[in-house]
Amino acid sequence: MYLDPRWLILIASTSIAFSSLSPIVTVRRLNFFASALPHASLLSIALGYMLSAITGFDPTTLAIVISVPLSFLQMYLVQRGVDENIATSVFVAFTTSASVAAMYYILTKFPAQVSLWSYILGDPLLSTWSDVAYALVVSAAVAALSIILYRKEVLIGVDRDYAMLIGLNVKLHDYAVVTLLTVASVGLLRVVGFVLEHVVLLLPSAIALSTARNSRDMLWISIVVSVLSGIIGLIAALALDIAPSAMFGLMLFAVYLVMLARGGKR
Repeated sequence: MYLDPRWLILIASTSIAFSSLSPIVTVRRLNFFASALPHASLLSIALGYMLSAITGFDPTTLAIVISVPLSFLQMYLVQRGVDENIATSVFVAFTTSASVAAMYYILTKFPAQVSLWSYILGDPLLSTWSDVAYALVVSAAVAALSIILYRKEVLIGVDRDYAMLIGLNVKLHDYAVVTLLTVASVGLLRVVGFVLEHVVLLLPSAIALSTARNSRDMLWISIVVSVLSGIIGLIAALALDIAPSAMFGLMLFAVYLVMLARGGKR
C-alpha cells in the first residue's frame, strides 16, 4: 500500500483546522450555522470557478471572497430576530437552489478543468503539492486564530451578557467566528467534500464533550481525536479501497459511539 506524504499532510492539517473550530461551534451554539455552511461553500466554489474562467484568478481564493458576505446574510437574519431554524431553512433553500443552477451552467457552458465531484465527495488523493501548500496556509491561519480566540468565545458562549459587561465586542466576535468557519469551509472543501463537512465540523466537539473535564480539555481532545481519526481513516480507506473522506467521517462516528458506550456525557 502506497502512502503519499501529501495525503497525510492534507488530512492532518484539515483535521486540526476543523477540530479547533468544532468546540467553538458548540459553545457558541452555532450548530445551525455550521450545518448550513457547506451549502454556501458549494455555491461559492461554483461562482468562484466561473469568475476564475473570466478573470484568471485562483478559483478557491475568489470563492472565499464571495462566501464571507454570503455567510453574513444568515447571521444578519438571526440578529434581525428571525428564528434560527427559519433563517437556516431560508438560507439553505437559497444557496442550494443557486448551487444547482450554477453547477448546471458550469457543466453545460464551461470546459471541464476541475471536477466538481471532488468538491461534493471530497478527494485528497487528487491533490497536488500546490493544493497542499494552500491547505496548509488556510489550516494554520484558522487553527491559530481559533486557539487564540477560544477562551473569549467560551466566555461569550457561557454568559453573553457578562462578556458584554466586561467590554468584549460580542458582535465583532460573532462575525469573526463566522468568517473563520467560512474560510475553513470553502478553503478546505475539496479535502473533505460537501457531504462530509458537517461531520468533521460537528462530531469532534461532540466526542470531546462526552469526556472533557473543562473547556481546555474539550479543545485538545477535539483536535487529537480528529487528527487520529483522519490519519487512521486514510490508511483504512487505502487498504479497503474506500473514499478517504468517508472513512474519516466513519472513524469519528465510531469513536463517538465508543465514548457513548463507555458512559460518556450525552
